[in-house]
Amino acid sequence: MVATREELLRYVTPCLRTVSKLAFVSGSASTLTRMPALVCALDNVVFDVSFAGPLSRWREANGGFLGAQEPRDLDDHALRAFEVGELSADEYARHLRSQLLWQGSDDQLIEIFGDAFGPVDLDVLQLLGALRREGWALIGVMNTNPWHEPVWRDLYRDALAVFDAIVTSTALGLRTPDHRFYSQALREVPLEGMRLYVDHGPQAVAAARAAGLDAHLFRGAAGLSAACEALSAPAL
Repeated sequence: MVATREELLRYVTPCLRTVSKLAFVSGSASTLTRMPALVCALDNVVFDVSFAGPLSRWREANGGFLGAQEPRDLDDHALRAFEVGELSADEYARHLRSQLLWQGSDDQLIEIFGDAFGPVDLDVLQLLGALRREGWALIGVMNTNPWHEPVWRDLYRDALAVFDAIVTSTALGLRTPDHRFYSQALREVPLEGMRLYVDHGPQAVAAARAAGLDAHLFRGAAGLSAACEALSAPAL
């Protein structure tokens, strides 16, 4: 079930009252040089993302037939190019129409594509709020595209308020698991200190480790909490 706005605010508001936003300007955080940072994938960690919903709606709207059958069919080279600005919206629309054998309008195609976002994980959101109160810097990262980004930023705006910064493939022209993405994302926190990365994708976790992050595969809020505790525990 999707959390209501009141439920989200109940989790987010306390940490925003007690911890001010970091000033992401070089040299502005000199008193926080040892602050730990969590770089956290948004999709399928903070909130659910799946192409199953759009495929079902497209199929129904297209008379029961669709060229693509599985969510993985949409995760192709064209989508990845769209996510980093190598393919324009018009070019991607043409590709998607061809891929789906779509008979409807472009407006309907795009509107249904935005129906990929599910509920927020309230346990994760509660943990993120606790980390903020403890002084962690929180950076959200996501591979996304120009159609989806306005949708999820509006849909989850209250939950996203817990993050100090959000870094996307559309902004960088890079996407995970490109190691350069992680280097750019860390520039959002001009601090030295412990760096933890969590993602639902094994390839992204492996690439983040290669980039020097203490990276973990997401296995629920409890696993994320344990990783944070282990990272911040004093050395014996």
